[in-house]
Amino acid sequence: MPRTLALLRHGRAAGQGPDAPLTVQGIEQLQKLAAVLAAEGWRPEVILASPLLRAKESARTLAAGTGVTRPAVVLRELIPDSEPLDALQAIDAAAPGSKLVLVVSHLPLVGRIAHELTGEEVAFTPATLAEIADQGDGTARLVRRLSAEEL
Repeated sequence: MPRTLALLRHGRAAGQGPDAPLTVQGIEQLQKLAAVLAAEGWRPEVILASPLLRAKESARTLAAGTGVTRPAVVLRELIPDSEPLDALQAIDAAAPGSKLVLVVSHLPLVGRIAHELTGEEVAFTPATLAEIADQGDGTARLVRRLSAEEL
């Protein structure tokens, strides 16, 4: 079944620990990205997030900015050093049948997932979103990459 995964690296954070919050700049990055997406009518059916605070805050900020009221589903498999295939299995299990899924995580995982799906290296600076279309036939392609710093 065709599906688009929107991989989002969390916004700029005040550190790397599990409880490191977003900085003011990180929140502003995500609000800017959300405004662009909202203007397009972009709205994920499901939001999945890492259990680390900066990812959960990023998911909430982007959801609020795009009009999504459902809370993010937190998946342990989205922590930074998870294996891409384990993360993809957890994503599939948490969002069966969803056509647009937002996945909020960290480096190196978002880059490794993108590479696993497309075979391409995708750069993820803070608050970067990469949309990957999976046609359901085993092929996937990078549709676009939006970086808050480049908007």
